[in-house]
Amino acid sequence: KENFSPEYAGAVSIFINDTVKKCKYKKNITIYGNTNLKKKFSKNYVNLNFYRSILKSSSKSYILEFLKNEDKKKSDIIEFHNRPSYLKFIEKLSYCKKVLYFHNDPLQMQGSKSIDERINLITKLDVIIFNSEWSKSRFIKNLPHILSQSSKLIIIKKSIDFKKINFKLKKKTIIFVGKLNSAKGYDIFGKSVLP
Repeated sequence: KENFSPEYAGAVSIFINDTVKKCKYKKNITIYGNTNLKKKFSKNYVNLNFYRSILKSSSKSYILEFLKNEDKKKSDIIEFHNRPSYLKFIEKLSYCKKVLYFHNDPLQMQGSKSIDERINLITKLDVIIFNSEWSKSRFIKNLPHILSQSSKLIIIKKSIDFKKINFKLKKKTIIFVGKLNSAKGYDIFGKSVLP
């Protein structure tokens, strides 16, 4: 639901764009999103236009617009990112596998805050992917042991393109990459680098 565009792209859009570029199935992948920006990352992108209404949340309008497209397409796999609440709309699609990808704290998201919601996700999804041990640990917090060990729960860490570094020429430079909010840890970083 964020801008899939080189202009004002969020971390999830950048991750998806980079992943699709390297995927051997890229010709078979369609990326759905919503943006008003003209530049898009990929030709695989379909912009979902929907009307915002005070009677219906933008998330619900967005997912219903996606379902109209999906009704014609009939995907083999539907992967959705950081939106566990979307499961209630796509769980009825019996012809495809469903994959949820967590990039942030599952306990802060609609649809995965409670133990019952997380058990429901494990039960109804084919795979749940986490970008770190930490996000997985948050998801399995207080879950029954057997569910916290489910083979459906996997970690795929984010990576970057490999670049050769000449350590003889290295400089003492420390950087922080991320949004400037406490969820990204900039406050901890700031305290640790101050003299």
